Amino acid sequence: SSDVPYTGFFNPGGRSNGITNGMGIVPSRSGRTDVEGCCWWGRGALHTKGVCSLGKINYYLGNAKGFDGRSNNRYSDMNFCNDPEAICTDPRTMKLRWEVALFEWVERIQSYDDGKWSYIKQLHSMMEGDLFSELRFERTHFIDSVGSLLTQGCPFPPCDKNNQQRLHMSRERKSNFRLILEALGLPIKSTAFREMESYLASVKQTFEDVVLRSKHPKHKQTYQSYRYHFSDFMESLRLMSDVGFDGKQFFIGQGSNDEEVDINAGMLNLALFLTYSMVMAIQDDACDEHNTQIVSGKFPVSNACGQYGLSYQDIRCTAVDKDKECPLDPNQSFSAVTRALYDRAPQPFKCAPKSQYPVTGYWDDRRIEENHQTAFSNELGRTDVEGCCWWGRGVLREVTRGRCSFGKMNYYIGKRAAEDGRPSLYPNVDFCEFPEAICASEFSNELRWVSGMFQWVMDVQPYNRNGFNYIEKIKEIATDISHGGALDSSFFLDVDCILKTGSVKCDQAIDITETMENLVSAMFDFKLPTLSPTRTTNPSNSPTDLPTVSPSTSPSYSPSATVAPTGSPIIFAYPSEEFIGAIIEDMLTKQVAIEQKILIPSNSEEPSFYSFDGFLESIKIMADGTVPGKYFYVGHDKPTNRELKKRALVNIALFLAHTKTVAVQANICDEQNVDRVNNKLPLSNACGQFGESYQDLRCPHASESFMECPPDPNMQMIAVVKGENSEGSVPPFFCGPKQYFPFTGYYDADTNEILNESPSKNRAGRSDVSACCWWGRGSAQVKGVCMYGKLNYYIGARAAAEGRRSLYPDIDFCRNPSQICSGPYAFTLMWITGMFVWIEQVQEDSTYSELLDNFVSNSLPVDDRRLVDHVSEVLDGGRNKDERYENFLSSLDALGVNVLLSQDEK
Repeated sequence: SSDVPYTGFFNPGGRSNGITNGMGIVPSRSGRTDVEGCCWWGRGALHTKGVCSLGKINYYLGNAKGFDGRSNNRYSDMNFCNDPEAICTDPRTMKLRWEVALFEWVERIQSYDDGKWSYIKQLHSMMEGDLFSELRFERTHFIDSVGSLLTQGCPFPPCDKNNQQRLHMSRERKSNFRLILEALGLPIKSTAFREMESYLASVKQTFEDVVLRSKHPKHKQTYQSYRYHFSDFMESLRLMSDVGFDGKQFFIGQGSNDEEVDINAGMLNLALFLTYSMVMAIQDDACDEHNTQIVSGKFPVSNACGQYGLSYQDIRCTAVDKDKECPLDPNQSFSAVTRALYDRAPQPFKCAPKSQYPVTGYWDDRRIEENHQTAFSNELGRTDVEGCCWWGRGVLREVTRGRCSFGKMNYYIGKRAAEDGRPSLYPNVDFCEFPEAICASEFSNELRWVSGMFQWVMDVQPYNRNGFNYIEKIKEIATDISHGGALDSSFFLDVDCILKTGSVKCDQAIDITETMENLVSAMFDFKLPTLSPTRTTNPSNSPTDLPTVSPSTSPSYSPSATVAPTGSPIIFAYPSEEFIGAIIEDMLTKQVAIEQKILIPSNSEEPSFYSFDGFLESIKIMADGTVPGKYFYVGHDKPTNRELKKRALVNIALFLAHTKTVAVQANICDEQNVDRVNNKLPLSNACGQFGESYQDLRCPHASESFMECPPDPNMQMIAVVKGENSEGSVPPFFCGPKQYFPFTGYYDADTNEILNESPSKNRAGRSDVSACCWWGRGSAQVKGVCMYGKLNYYIGARAAAEGRRSLYPDIDFCRNPSQICSGPYAFTLMWITGMFVWIEQVQEDSTYSELLDNFVSNSLPVDDRRLVDHVSEVLDGGRNKDERYENFLSSLDALGVNVLLSQDEK
């Protein structure tokens, strides 16, 4: 209205903790900068919204009765068009909230029938089938169609092809639907699963203490696995035992009907599967196969193609299943997620065409890098990684590999099943195009387990040859054990051969009986006598020891709440509350200078994204140890110590100089597309600019790799829209799967348009935006899977999920990094994430510590650029060092730091 010509924003992190309208116009995502006529937001139990829905409520329930002579309506004294807020504020609101929602349900859902999809028909169809079999997070279910009707207006999202959006909160809807079904007593679990679920719930702590513990190869200490969790296991077991695929199910004791359950046999089959899962993956906390074979004293990079005499792309299906194997695609290019945790371990496997890696070399453990200067072959002579994307993955990673295994998964539970019109558990996952989905997708928490269970169902359970029937054997042994019989190691040797070779006879079977016995003794209510193997076996080369039931609660290499960052404990000591208070007061006295010399954008007509309040609030949070072990340095000891205070102010000045250089001056939160390639701005610059690949910005230390965010090729998001800049109206970065964006073009600044007719590569060779959601954000432009993963580990949802203190327990920086720039806490997060990056990359750098101490203690002149230039090298390879230096001078001036101007004045 004329009273409010434009609207600002809500700043939950600022001092006012309220609405800020004095800093200029802040548009919504749709571009609105006012609230005129904007009274139609959602209200009631279904958040009924819009002029049509609320108008119909007024017509049928409100005081619109007089318009056409209809009889009195239920709420004839209420005009929902003039006062829609009455739904929430009228004295009758307790009923009204529900009645409005029920009206909308009748009007928009129950009556929906467009000739292709009818709610009533679909409801009957669902009730006639297995309610749970279709209730999967990864596929479109009846509840998804209903949710889409409510939120987008059609049963098959995205409904607006010009503004494609996924169904909001799809997982939450399904999870709540399942809870309601259970509360109403509707049958969505089999008797076998109910019995197994009840038993496993009773031994959950033992399960976590025995099965889900990993061991660090250097320290030999066990810790709770990062990748494998009880809840994910139970969800996967329910899926594979109750739903299954192609009439096949993971065996947990099911009989010919729902009432016949052999729970002991089911437990034994499960225990055997879990034993192999522990040995093959969980003890290493791994999902991907690791580079472990040494050839001529080195680890060939081409081991990705196959190790120990195997060529994974040549692990083909038999003639019967030939049509199911994955085709060989030489253009596939991606990398694994996990690698071994020992010091100087080889990088994760990768595959890429010869155009990208003409030859591959070896892992140089002295220089801690791959050496591709000369070709170095694996055992079978491969010196490239083209078409080598078929390494092992999941809990049974030693056998879930090769084009046949991944092809069968795609055929039965993946995208091919859906395309063929058959039921599919993961209709959007193409295990042939992207087998790494098992380890690096939004479904990987389940797929790590599901892939192994799939292998077990396909290769072990159906085995019935030459008088050896696996299921019958399991039932016999389970009965024998329950009556005091011994575990028979000859059976387990046979199973090992079946799993690895497809036959009960093989030359190098590994005896897992001891590990199996320990697991069964700890987990299941069997009384086992002393082990009595019945045949001689080869020495075991697999781990047979079992972690103690109550070992240490975390890996020794995990970041700890140390007194100070490890870079330099003397310089960056724990700050005193007195010093923090003194610095805050000092900043307040210099607010005007900081705002005018640091925080004002280059286009001074724009309101700045970066507020002084947000900066000050973030200093308070990040300086006092709110994040365990991470302290933004603002001084220590007594605030009367002038040298320590100067050291603190110089550190703050350098930080502000960096933020002004990369974000504040340009007034951006999301990184912008600025790197021209052949005089074009490729849209794939979202994947990385100036030769960097952001999804490959991994943690440099293997001990921190468990914190990394897994690249998710299905993730979709777009940066916050920014207005005009030197390049014109450059479009914001975005990321999305190849199925929507098979390739991306470029932005033409001359014509101010996007050209997508042909692929346009960035400097690193990318011409798509799949899994490219890791561009820079915030005051220090945090980027890469390592740094976003660390944010999640220390201050995000992962910290909360693992029972540690979290600043933002509801923000998953791995799944939604855009919260830094567009979430409810953005105006503080922009600063906090920047300070976190500063701590991780700058303060923990020992050379920075020495240079800062030298600069302050020896009163070096400001034109001694060693300190600021080193910061530039650490942060961006020196690309912006001159600009950063000039901004450093401005920051020192704003903070009132007295320094010599030149060597001559010293």
